[in-house]
Amino acid sequence: MDARSAGDYKIEPEFLGPLGDRPLVEQAGKSSPDDLFPGASKFLSGRQQRKRREQWNAVRPMVKRLLQPGEHILHVVYATQVPPFLHSIGLGHFVLAYHQVVLVFTDQRIVEALLNFRANGPGTRIRSYAYRGLGGLKLSFGKLTAVPAQGKKQGWRIRFGGDKKLLNLLLPKLQTRLLAEGAAHAQAQPLWHCPQCGAAVPPAPESCSGCRVRFRSTRLATLLSLAFPGAGLFYLGYPLLGTLDFLGEAMLFAVWLAMLMGSSESDGIGPALAIGALFLFLTKIESIHVGQVLGARSIPEPEGRRERVRKMGLAGGVLSVLLVAGAFPLAAAARPRLERDLDVSTADGAWSGSRKAADWEFFKDNHDARSQWTHARTGARLTVFAHPQSLLDDQEQFHRDYTAEMEKREFRTLVDDGKIPAPFHGFRYVGEKKAKTGEQIAVLAYFLYDQDGHDVHEVTLAVPREDAEAGDALVQDFLHHTQFIDAVAPQR
Repeated sequence: MDARSAGDYKIEPEFLGPLGDRPLVEQAGKSSPDDLFPGASKFLSGRQQRKRREQWNAVRPMVKRLLQPGEHILHVVYATQVPPFLHSIGLGHFVLAYHQVVLVFTDQRIVEALLNFRANGPGTRIRSYAYRGLGGLKLSFGKLTAVPAQGKKQGWRIRFGGDKKLLNLLLPKLQTRLLAEGAAHAQAQPLWHCPQCGAAVPPAPESCSGCRVRFRSTRLATLLSLAFPGAGLFYLGYPLLGTLDFLGEAMLFAVWLAMLMGSSESDGIGPALAIGALFLFLTKIESIHVGQVLGARSIPEPEGRRERVRKMGLAGGVLSVLLVAGAFPLAAAARPRLERDLDVSTADGAWSGSRKAADWEFFKDNHDARSQWTHARTGARLTVFAHPQSLLDDQEQFHRDYTAEMEKREFRTLVDDGKIPAPFHGFRYVGEKKAKTGEQIAVLAYFLYDQDGHDVHEVTLAVPREDAEAGDALVQDFLHHTQFIDAVAPQR
């Protein structure tokens, strides 16, 4: 289609009078049959004109439904609507892409036609600003601002410098047409139009009274967003945003599930539930808000589609409930839960133990401590700890983390190996450090991997550095008399 074909609303910047001391075509110095209008090369490059013609051809069928037979087009501008603050928060990085428009300046009004995400096709929203309803129209620092006598002012960022130059020449011609009938007769701006027939419709319409087309419901989009991640945006016709919404909520659901699985018995699932509720609230509010923003764009809805979408939304809601409900038993099965403890049985009574925290000399307030054992002959005291692991935890990673932690605590590593008495498996750590009294002490820690329970059990003894060998022999003797039993919670 040729944007300059006769009788098809060709672009005429000088229809209201010359924009300089000479016609634009003479000022340009050169012209081509492919120019958007005579003299366009003075303002726009050949590439910009080709892109503008594509955009104009894309929205022209929709714009033509609004125009009067004697109405003349002065210029067609590619711009970005300055979005409200909440739109910027809701759409984030995509806010400008979803606010691209073509502004069609005529001798009677400005028509704003929404473009699609790639700015190469028409959107669905179309609005107009009649000059007789505007109290102000100015271009400053690349921003065109329309101030209605009734209604909120609207701004657009003009994308190209050539358009800004041409508008600066054109705006003085338009100023005389503002509030031509006086402010008392000014109609509220902007006027919303049906993209199908061009008839006037209310903002965010449910349907058009002219052609009877039904528009997609923001109320239904809200319910769908609550029912299943991204469903509301898919319904409105925004698959990219719907997919991103789905992936975002799925990722947060996975994080919440991991928190449930990783919550300890002592802490309970309360913190994970609170954070999960916060995640759910924020993501749903975000989805609903984006749906409200994009749903208010008079998107036509095919006959019968809404009923099918309602059924799919119900199925999605049931699936969401099952997924959330199923997370609890899954997390309960996978979260760290101690199933076994270490116990000592000797015929000669060489070791005596206590599972009552009040009897312990050390670690009374340590929730990982499970029991303390005393050697009858030497009086040495061993402390047994248990470190529950979830299915997501790695026992070898526990080994690496423990060694790194001891280095942070300024222990010098003497032994770090896997020499554990059979039938146990795990690792042994021996480190030394100077105590506050100035004495060098050695900490001997044997870590036993409970392969069935996936947990780590620790047997620790602290002795003077010179007694490290004797202490190691005591720990090994203890382990030779040790076996796993069902978990017995210590009395605290």
